[in-house]
Formats: sequence, C-alpha cells, structure tokens
Amino acid sequence: MSTPFVRREVRSLPAGDPTLTAYAEAVRAMQERPDDDPTSWYYQAAIHGSEADPSQPLWNQCKHGNWYFLAWHRMFLYYFERIVREAVRANGGPDDWALPYWNYGLGGVSASLPDAFRNPTNADGSRNYLYVEQRRPEINGGAILPETATSDAAAMARPSFVGVAEFGGGVTSAEGQFWSQKGRIEMTPHDVIHGLVGGIGWMAYPAQAAQDPIFWLHHANIDRIWADWNGEEKVDPSEAQWADQEFEFFDASGERVAKTCAEVMDTIKDLDYTYDPPPSGAPVESSTMPAADAEEPKVVGATSEKVTLTGGTAAIPVEVDDRAKEEVTEASRESDPRRLYLNIENIEGEVNPGSVYGVYVNLPEDAGEADLEGHHVTNVAFFGIERARNPRDDEHPHSLRVSVDVGHLLSALGEEGQWDGKPIDVTFRPLTLVPGEGQTEEYLREQAPEEHPPVHIGRVSLSVE
Repeated sequence: MSTPFVRREVRSLPAGDPTLTAYAEAVRAMQERPDDDPTSWYYQAAIHGSEADPSQPLWNQCKHGNWYFLAWHRMFLYYFERIVREAVRANGGPDDWALPYWNYGLGGVSASLPDAFRNPTNADGSRNYLYVEQRRPEINGGAILPETATSDAAAMARPSFVGVAEFGGGVTSAEGQFWSQKGRIEMTPHDVIHGLVGGIGWMAYPAQAAQDPIFWLHHANIDRIWADWNGEEKVDPSEAQWADQEFEFFDASGERVAKTCAEVMDTIKDLDYTYDPPPSGAPVESSTMPAADAEEPKVVGATSEKVTLTGGTAAIPVEVDDRAKEEVTEASRESDPRRLYLNIENIEGEVNPGSVYGVYVNLPEDAGEADLEGHHVTNVAFFGIERARNPRDDEHPHSLRVSVDVGHLLSALGEEGQWDGKPIDVTFRPLTLVPGEGQTEEYLREQAPEEHPPVHIGRVSLSVE
C-alpha cells in the first residue's frame, strides 16, 4: 500500500517548507488558464458557486444545509487537491504536495489568518497569489477569531450524524441547498468562519467563497474534524439515500468523474490521504435506524413576535405553554431520554450582513465572560441566505433555520435557580474579533460597517422530542 498524502496544519510547517509557496504558484498557474478550463482557478471555484450566466457544466453544485454537506465537500477538496498537485509538479514543486489545513480551533495566534495569506506582495515585491483584498481588513491585518467562533467542541460532542441538532445535517434530497437542518459542524465552525473572515467579501457568499485561497484550508479543517469525529467511533449514515448518492467533479486531466458518499468515508483507504496528527480511528458502519423515521419534535413554546437583527444585541422571550411547563422541566433532566431543542426559524434577509451572532439563554444583563460562556448555546451566521431567497433550478424560495439541543443548559440553570420552567429569554449578541498584534479594540470598532442589512427571524421556538 502506498504512503498516503499528508495534510498538515499550516502553522506547523517548518521554516523553508515549500507547501505554501508551491500552493501560491499553483494558484497563479490555475488563474492563468481560461475560465472555461475545468482545471482553472475560476472554474473550480464556480463548481461551488458562481453568479455567472450562462452556467458551465457542474457549476453551482455546493451542498449546504443537508446531510450531504460533508461528503460533497470532501469530494470537492479531493479533486481540487489533485488538480493543484499536478500544477505544483508542473512548476517543479514537490510530488507529495497536499493541502494544508488551518486549525483556528487551537486559539490564540492560530486563530488569526496565516501570515502567508495576509500581505498583497511577497518579500521580493512580487504579487502574493494567496492574498485577496475581499476579506475583512481586520482579518488581513491579523485580528484573532474568538474562541466561541472557532471551537468544534459542540459538534464533536454530538453522538449522531443525522438528526435535529446532530453532527452532519438533516435528511433531504441531493438537489436541495440551504434547505434542511444544518449539522452542528456546519453551524460552527463552518458558517461562522465564512462570515467572520469574509465580512462582506468573498468568503461570506457561496457564489464567491471558493475564489479565496483560504477557503480550501478552511474546508480541509472541516474535513479533518469529520475524520476526528469518526475516529471516536461515531458512525456515518448507512441509508442508501446517503451512501449511494453520487456527485460529479473534474479530475486533474479535465475529465468528468464521480464518487458516491460511501466511497469517501475512509480518507486513507478510499482517497489516499490523512492528517497530521492522524485521527485516532476509522469510520465504522452504522446500524442506526434511518433518521427520516424519527418522530417530529413537539413545539412547547414560541415567540409571539419577529426578531430583527441590525448589528446590535437583541433579546426576546420564548413563552412556554402553561400545560407544557412540567414536561419541559422533566425533559431537561439528564435522566430523561427526551431532548429539548431551541429552534431559530424563518431566517430571512436580502444579503448576508457579514455579522455572526452568539445565541444565549437567560443571559444576565451585566454578563461577564463567565456568563457568556455558561449561557452560550450556539452561533448564527448567514452563509447562504441569498441562495435560500433566490434558489436555482426548480426550488422555490425558502428561509434558513437552525436548531440546538438546550436540555443540558436548562437543567444546569434550573439547579442554579436561574430557570423554573417559565419563559426562556433568548439573546442574540454579535461576536467580535480579538485584536491581533499591533491592533486595538478601538481600531476593530472603527472597521465595523456603517450599515447592517437587516436579518429577520420569524420565530424562536422550544420543542421536545
């Protein structure tokens, strides 16, 4: 068996390592190819998304907001990596080149954009092909992403791939986009990183995101997290609807190729690559019942008004039905097998405002850092909000939604006397960047856009399953 290609964390690359310089030269070579060449930079990015009309074969295929999100993007990266590797070899680079990944979850300086992507020119004054202006200026300047945005802990803690608020996303057809339940890994860190890095630039929009060279390192990290989740002996779907689903791409020779989800479950055996450090195990076959057969959660409380987010903090109570208060209290207990979900529904807006909100339950008015950490339940970013509003093909316009399991938090708050089954106050609070070297909090505040396109949330509800 051949030695697999190794994807390494970008900041672990030793001094003088050619991985990033070879990547930059490959980006240059691919950008010089005609846009209608399937191995060109623009064409590869357009497979994820493009606003160009007419569309070329296999453009606008990205899968989001459904259980194909992880598998489709794994295939996408796999074929892109092979195209880049051929360009690296043609430029005289290493034969074993592999995509690095950006592990922002390490925190601190590791949660800032890698240096190689931040400057428009190289040391010799030549153009740096890893830099794009279409990012937040603070990010290009070295601002640090907050831990709330970068942590994969909530996603890694989910026991199942499919289901409400689970790891991988909700069941839907292979044609739908931004339609069903997002998995925890797609919510955070995926969507959040897109929003905080892009702002109102490329990374914030599905039709432009893959044009940014950092997109690919971000998705390599998302793919690594999936491999790590599998390494904890957690299982991928076994249903034929997922396992047998086939997606098409282009290989390094520009030929159309295809793989099924079942053919990409094991990165080493199926795809000949691994990560450094490697995952602790390999995927195992699922014996769970199809998620589509699960009983629909019962709504036991909901807001009576819409919430409009315009850049500041917003709070709203979720009224719990009097007849359901006892049931909600019981379902929040660790010994109860039922789950309590907080649902943020009917999320609509004309454009992604480039902001990301932390969502908190029963947050005190004078909340300190410990309160923010203890009352935080999820994040809401708006990646794909335009595509939901203006879908392609025969889809009809729809809205986004996210759900999160809050039973453990409500139970903890109940034990601390901070919740007694009465209305649950939900707060949406903007996440902010941390100043990097040479930056100040005042500088970061000055970079905030003057206008924040409104995002409307039709309902926040509490349900029991």
